[in-house]
Amino acid sequence: MVKKIQLNDEQWRTLQALHEAHTRRSPTEAISVSERLLSNGLVGCDRQGGKFLTEQGRERLNQGR
Repeated sequence: MVKKIQLNDEQWRTLQALHEAHTRRSPTEAISVSERLLSNGLVGCDRQGGKFLTEQGRERLNQGR
């Protein structure tokens, strides 16, 4: 179980947008990700600049707002 990190509205919408992009198999390069999401391990980046939810990010999203 991931500790429930408190997120502001923008960070929450970013997690939702990444989840939606993954579901639709859409590119994620244009999605702006805060340093806080990256440093807390909720979001990762690939070599091409794409962003993705980590397992922790998916668990946090499932915990709800």
